[in-house]
Amino acid sequence: VGGTNGKGSVCNFIASILMQRYSVGLYTSPHLERVNERIVVNGKEIEDAEIEEYRYLKKYNLTYFEALTAIALHYFERKKVDYAVIEVGLGGRLDATNVVEPELSIITNVAMEHENFLGNDIVSIAKEKAGIIKNAPVITACKGRALEVIKNTAEKKGVQLYIIGEDVKWYEIDENKFLIEADERYLVHSPLKGKFQGENIGIAIKAGEIIGMKKEDIIEGIEKATLYGRMEKIGRFLLDGCHNPHAVKAFSASIEKPDIIIFGVMKDKNVEEMIKNLPKARIYIATKASNERAMEANKIASIGKKFGKEFLVTENVKEAIEQAENYKAELICIVGSLYLIGEARKIIRRKIINK
Repeated sequence: VGGTNGKGSVCNFIASILMQRYSVGLYTSPHLERVNERIVVNGKEIEDAEIEEYRYLKKYNLTYFEALTAIALHYFERKKVDYAVIEVGLGGRLDATNVVEPELSIITNVAMEHENFLGNDIVSIAKEKAGIIKNAPVITACKGRALEVIKNTAEKKGVQLYIIGEDVKWYEIDENKFLIEADERYLVHSPLKGKFQGENIGIAIKAGEIIGMKKEDIIEGIEKATLYGRMEKIGRFLLDGCHNPHAVKAFSASIEKPDIIIFGVMKDKNVEEMIKNLPKARIYIATKASNERAMEANKIASIGKKFGKEFLVTENVKEAIEQAENYKAELICIVGSLYLIGEARKIIRRKIINK
């Protein structure tokens, strides 16, 4: 599963559908709190001791992501899974995950991201992502020029292409309730919040149909899926790992006016467009996740000024959360990066446990 946004949600939905009948490995990234979250078999994370067994990989000088991909694939083989659902790390064509021969390839969508690696325009990025299309059917929710690239690649490979919006349609019936029209009609309650989940559910349902899953298993799989840090509500906090302008826009469209937004971001992102797309809020708080790629909070604040958004500046995530809690607020949103969400989630959950 490749694409700019929605990969994590789609992977979790598909794994949950397949688990109704099969043994399933799920490999995703990044993790929120511990690396074990990335490698899961039938809902159970790989143990620390099991990761330790792969110490010998050190001698191969792999990157962090290559090593984890190798561990995941070997671990899934050892566990004799029937299916492995694998999320692409970055791009597609040259990604470590692209060693697999898929039964099905998915490209959720294509938006501007990682330009320094993938190219400066949608067509170049789409070409990189289309590198995961091999001798198996393809599902995509891409539009415009990106869709043309996917269509051409699928045609060249002689594989069937299913397009969300054409071959599969989705409608929001009510909050978190969607009607999906694929080969059959499905009425599903989404366990993951946000209007944009309709598209992700459409992709997952079509994947279930292609694999030959029964309608009731598909519905149950969708409704049982879990994914932390994506429109996740904990107390009065709402956590969403939207980390590019396209994802921030989707987040904003799914939310009524929040009281407070805590925002932190990696400095290699298109931060200006992200801040521009943030919803209106009473209070904005800028913070910095403890990651060397994170942007300084005062830099966020100065970009915010350009768009008429005044940010309070905090040193770290803990301070940002404490500041937010000082205000009377029904809804405190934390957005901008999955690294930020992972850190914030730990702090918030600890506070709840210690109450």
